[in-house]
Amino acid sequence: MTDHENKGILIVDDEPQVCSMLARILEKEGYSCKTSNSAKEALDLLAEGDFALLLLDIQMPEMSGLELQKKVRRKCPDIAVVMVSGVNDRNVVFEVLRNGAYGYVIKPIEQMEVVINVKNALRRRTLEIENREYQVELERLVFERTQELQKAYKDLQSSQEQIIQQEKMAAVGQLAAGVAHEINNPIGYVSSNLNALARYSTRLIDFLQAQRELCASFNDSGSECMVATRKLQKEKKIDFLSEDLTDIVRESQEGVERIKNIVQGLKNFSRKDQDQPLAADINECLETTLNVIWNELKYKTTVVKDYGQLPTTKCYPQQLSQVFMNLLVNAAQAIETKGEITITTRHRGDAISVAITDTGSGIAADKIQKIFEPFFTTKPVGQGTGLGLSIVREILDKHNGTIDIASEPGKGSCFTVTVPVMA
Repeated sequence: MTDHENKGILIVDDEPQVCSMLARILEKEGYSCKTSNSAKEALDLLAEGDFALLLLDIQMPEMSGLELQKKVRRKCPDIAVVMVSGVNDRNVVFEVLRNGAYGYVIKPIEQMEVVINVKNALRRRTLEIENREYQVELERLVFERTQELQKAYKDLQSSQEQIIQQEKMAAVGQLAAGVAHEINNPIGYVSSNLNALARYSTRLIDFLQAQRELCASFNDSGSECMVATRKLQKEKKIDFLSEDLTDIVRESQEGVERIKNIVQGLKNFSRKDQDQPLAADINECLETTLNVIWNELKYKTTVVKDYGQLPTTKCYPQQLSQVFMNLLVNAAQAIETKGEITITTRHRGDAISVAITDTGSGIAADKIQKIFEPFFTTKPVGQGTGLGLSIVREILDKHNGTIDIASEPGKGSCFTVTVPVMA
């Protein structure tokens, strides 16, 4: 017998002789039996002992076997119940079985019938307990596996974010030389202008000091003073200084503003996105991206901007800037010597579209379906990771957006990004 079957049997019948006979039959089969002649005593024994099966007479004086069966079912659901009765009524049998009995023995008692009913009941009880234990264990394993999968999913999400951030920083690294050049140009003329401004300021100060001294040396402040002042003004080139000083200050202010825009664009581009989407202007995202990558574009492309009036939309601005940067750099790299990139933005219905069109080499039809696959690249070895467009698609999936391609070898390509307007 299994552990679930290796427990006692409680025999309940108001006739002591029947209890004794049933006990002898079952003890011969190796079962440990206890007997009771009343429902109350049976309940007390069930509360104290550990029984696997209850062999129960239906008709008893204080409490019927059916009532006792229901109580046992509520209090001790793991105990198998086999009913014993002299009533051979199909309706009674059906009610007994419907209430959860595992078997039904009809008096006069046949030894083999009792043994078969008890063995079947205990075996069924064992299977039900094992099945329940298996379900509990299965639920535990499913829970643990679900926890592992959730952790793996979070780790995967984290890895994907890291890959996007690494790709972004790699792009920033590739652009660093160009950005430095872009910054050096305005710094150069700001520095030159400031040096000129310092010289001019010295001249102006000298002129004003000399003018005061001249005027003080003449008793008559008339013509002689004026002639000397004009002569000094001409020597110090005050008229030229006055005109050039205005231009120098204006150019310096423009240079500083340009540096500010480049640095801010680089900071915005390299910054990691927030967990929650932010309201942003797609046109501004494009301008930020152009500021960062301008050195990659300006030598061989003319950028035509055809911006439409766009509503702000909730999105991840840095990630969309990454999308635009990848597409614009790819467009520039597709142009061999000199060409044009056109950026068109439109608001149609509940969506915003951004079309980036180039006059480059185009993409062969058999490669268009592969370009979004990770590590696929049409560039020479060492010039591309093959992750740029796969990251583009991943970012657009996060925005519930799409990307469409129209390309003709030798004429160029058009990538159209569409994202929904989110209030």
